[in-house]
Amino acid sequence: MKVGVVVRALNPGSFWFRVFDEFEDRLSVGSFVTLDNYEGSREPILARVTRIVRHNYLVDDRVIAQLNSEDVINTFREYGVDIQYITQSVLAKASVIGYRVGGRFVRPLKPPKPMEFVHLPSEDVLTKMLEVSDSGIKLSIGRIRLTNIPAKLDANKLTSHHCAILAATGGGKSWLAGVIIEELALRAEVPIVVIDPHGEYSAMQVPRYESDEARFVSSLVNVYVPGKVDLRTFNENFRARFGVDRRYVRVGINPRMLPLRIMEGLLNHYYGLTDAQRRILEEAWQYITMSSELTPLDELLRELESYGKGVTRGYGSELALSTLVTKVRMLIENRPFFITKPGEFYEGEPIRLLEFEDLINDPRIHVFDISGLDLVDQQALVSLVLNGLFRLAVRMGGKPVFIVVEEAHNFAPSSGSSLSLPAMIKIAREGRKFGIGLCVISQRPSKVHPDVLSQCMTQIFKRIINPVDLKYVKNVVEFISTEDLYEVRVLNEDDALVTGLAVPMPLPVKVRDRLTEHGGVTPTLTARFSSRDLSKTFN
Repeated sequence: MKVGVVVRALNPGSFWFRVFDEFEDRLSVGSFVTLDNYEGSREPILARVTRIVRHNYLVDDRVIAQLNSEDVINTFREYGVDIQYITQSVLAKASVIGYRVGGRFVRPLKPPKPMEFVHLPSEDVLTKMLEVSDSGIKLSIGRIRLTNIPAKLDANKLTSHHCAILAATGGGKSWLAGVIIEELALRAEVPIVVIDPHGEYSAMQVPRYESDEARFVSSLVNVYVPGKVDLRTFNENFRARFGVDRRYVRVGINPRMLPLRIMEGLLNHYYGLTDAQRRILEEAWQYITMSSELTPLDELLRELESYGKGVTRGYGSELALSTLVTKVRMLIENRPFFITKPGEFYEGEPIRLLEFEDLINDPRIHVFDISGLDLVDQQALVSLVLNGLFRLAVRMGGKPVFIVVEEAHNFAPSSGSSLSLPAMIKIAREGRKFGIGLCVISQRPSKVHPDVLSQCMTQIFKRIINPVDLKYVKNVVEFISTEDLYEVRVLNEDDALVTGLAVPMPLPVKVRDRLTEHGGVTPTLTARFSSRDLSKTFN
């Protein structure tokens, strides 16, 4: 269907076309159009409308001056001349996507010629052009905007090459992340580990609909909370909102399992280490970790003191050892995510030892609700979890696991220090080789460390309006154009723009409904008085 004709093309990346009058209502920003290929290939060239303007030839002040009253315009109409109709045209700008070669689009090397016809493709033709390559698992996250075509992502490329979901606060990041998690749980047998700093993802235990798919996904959700946090208020609110009790397990980390550098980093961050204390720890801790069996804290400290005495010389070293043992005790006793003895309880509930093998070997959704911790403790626990998963993945030879990190700017900040930053960078850079996929979610792209964000080869954008963040996205992300960046500013809550390896081209998406409940709903204000009560009170 011919809907217009090219009127200007200054470069191969975009062109302007005149929209034929009878098709004005068929086109809008985001519509797909095609051109006959002018570079020899049989495949048509695909483009997407990014701007529509109405051009009026009466913008000249000298002409407008003659239309000085309604009577003049009506006189033209009486003689069959509609000023608006004969002086107006609709122009559209389209961004060139390219022609399909295998699983990707290739951009042409020269612009189209003026007077080339622009076509509106049928849905069947468009479906064929936009389909993801046949091999592998597909995730259907909604439909392509302005069409009924399913929006599908390549699951392997999305997970193995990392991805990022970026949007302003309230832009629908967590909703979309939930959709992707649901799709992965339905389509692939892969363990999904969610770092949840706000307690939103526990709601995925509750199906939104009485369907087999919704019940299946909700049954896969395991929630883990740090062993020694007060959950009463959260659990009461959960029960009041969803009408069911939250299922969760209190977990703790065995201090003996900590690598030397992680223990050293935690001690130095919380309490500081002198050179003498650091030297004693480096010598003694290797013997502590030789046994991974959970023992009471006092036994661990006696071993530390015994092994530490082998490297102490003189009163100063003995004092350093004594102080080091005290700091280790304070660290383990005061951090709510450590388990200090077998069979430990908190608020009448048992604390289970966190086994990373259980996470990687169990293809379910494992949610770490760390909302009960302050930010520093959250960073420490995330560091321990990510390092534990990475070490195990290396030993197991690359068994796939997908890690979702909410509020990633807190755990991989672009400036300042964070206990979790080294682990985030390590997984972003090296995780793919060992089967670890990473999804970072943030409302402030400019605050996420570039060594993490730049490794995310699929980017999913919701609405972003902050100029600093938009500029940062433009500099860091390889697959986004100027037109795409403009579109990011005006996306609705259920809209998204997907770019990168998981899709054949930048894909505008209308995100589907969730199968499970969403825990990130923004509270609304409650009126103090009705309008009638207010008038009575102040009159």
